[in-house]
Amino acid sequence: MIQKLIDALISIILWVPRQLFGLLVDAVELMLTWIPEIQIADLQSIFNGLGGQLLYFLTVFEFDYGLTAMMTALTARFILRRIPFIG
Repeated sequence: MIQKLIDALISIILWVPRQLFGLLVDAVELMLTWIPEIQIADLQSIFNGLGGQLLYFLTVFEFDYGLTAMMTALTARFILRRIPFIG
């Protein structure tokens, strides 16, 4: 009996935050519809526009490996900075 009373009290107390959260989510959804669509260029057409010499040097300098290594290092740095007493 006491447990049912406590559960009812908790549900009454939590009703207001749930309603506020629902209103916030609805407002965010409405605001997201206001954002205009962005035209994204086709990557294949961009790479087709690159010259042969540029593609040769990107291959020689191993651009794909370098970009992967840089992104991994930046991600690791971001994660390590979030750990208390280290960053």
